[in-house]
Amino acid sequence: MDAIFDQDLIKTAEVLQLDRLSIVRFKYHQIIKFHYDNQQIPSATIEKVFDCHKNNHYNPDYEGKYTQLSHSPLISHAWGMAPDLLKLSSQAKINLLHRGEDWSEIFDLHQLHSLLFIPLYLKKQKSKYQPGILGYLILQNYTPKKWSCSEIEAFKWIGKQVSTEIINQQTVSKIQSLVDERTSQLKLSLDVQAKLSNKLRFHLEELRQSNKVKDEFIASMSDALKTPLSNLKTGIKMLKIRNEEESLELYINILEQECEKEINLVDNLLAIQKLRSKEMKTSPQKIYLPSFLQDIQDHFKDDLSDNDIELSINSQLDFLLTDLNSVDLILKELIFNGIKFSSPNTTIYLIIEREQDHFILEVSNMGAEISPDEQNNIFHPFYQGSKIENVTNSGTGLGLALVKSLVENLNGTIEVSSILSPNSEDYINTFTITFPQELHEVY
Repeated sequence: MDAIFDQDLIKTAEVLQLDRLSIVRFKYHQIIKFHYDNQQIPSATIEKVFDCHKNNHYNPDYEGKYTQLSHSPLISHAWGMAPDLLKLSSQAKINLLHRGEDWSEIFDLHQLHSLLFIPLYLKKQKSKYQPGILGYLILQNYTPKKWSCSEIEAFKWIGKQVSTEIINQQTVSKIQSLVDERTSQLKLSLDVQAKLSNKLRFHLEELRQSNKVKDEFIASMSDALKTPLSNLKTGIKMLKIRNEEESLELYINILEQECEKEINLVDNLLAIQKLRSKEMKTSPQKIYLPSFLQDIQDHFKDDLSDNDIELSINSQLDFLLTDLNSVDLILKELIFNGIKFSSPNTTIYLIIEREQDHFILEVSNMGAEISPDEQNNIFHPFYQGSKIENVTNSGTGLGLALVKSLVENLNGTIEVSSILSPNSEDYINTFTITFPQELHEVY
């Protein structure tokens, strides 16, 4: 596995003091299924693609090890519960499942006291006989441990990143296979036509150069998946420029979308880290709101049009003295969040107004209800709302956490409300930010 996130996985294991963290991947065979404990499991090979131990100072182990799914009672039981996760918090519960034997490359049954299986899966099942479960993220402790909700949410997010990485690898593999096939055919054609006239040889040289460009391009794309995200983005842009195969368009778009997600993820993580460590400095400046708000409107023009949503902006103020970068990021995150969760043919409202000794920013949209329980959790890092149907295609769960950190860094507060609309079945969801006027001069 070309693990971009190796260091993140190792750091997570160290911080949470896990005794072992492993990733396994499935390769499904034919449609034959086996019965295990009254469950049907498919014929599949398990491949260990990543493993790190506390006893080995968390040094990563990439040596490929294989076994059959039917030979691991613990993983088979977890597969039967997918797409739900499986957590086992005591040795007694674990012993009931493995019955004295399991895959020794992953599990040390004599030491194992608690387990957590996070499924890695596709958005939809491929077919009746080829499930969408890609593999599992397996977390182990050699002492009794109860897995907290925050740990589980964090591991779900990590599972989503690993799933994305596996999908990216499969995409690159398909592209490389197609290029290798075309290259082989091209080389054969070149060998035959090399015996023809000078004019034909001239065209053959052009084909050789074209083939070389393809090879170099695919190589640069593969390297970009292992190098910093800026190189990844450059590789994707090159791919879009040089692509001549319509069948590759889907894979290119997937890579580009995931690249943008990872760039936003890194930016958000760094910003949150700076805010928490009090390293982010603010630079108040006088902002001319009409121009600033027009830039906000223009920034979301395409997204609004693609989703059949309108943005209405109403400001009672002309000028505002505050940190431009913070306010810009706050509004963009809230409006982007509104676009993602708004019903079609509705309007997002941005209102800026003065109220006594405060000034207020409000962003409202029409969509699904944000329940009281979710209102207490949506500002937590990595939290995924109940309305998100599939973890692989959801956001990072960092956007609203970043918004709250930025607001608090400006000595403000943020609240959320969700009220049933009197004219439809949608809910009016409103994020209200309040800043003290004495710290943020208004005009």
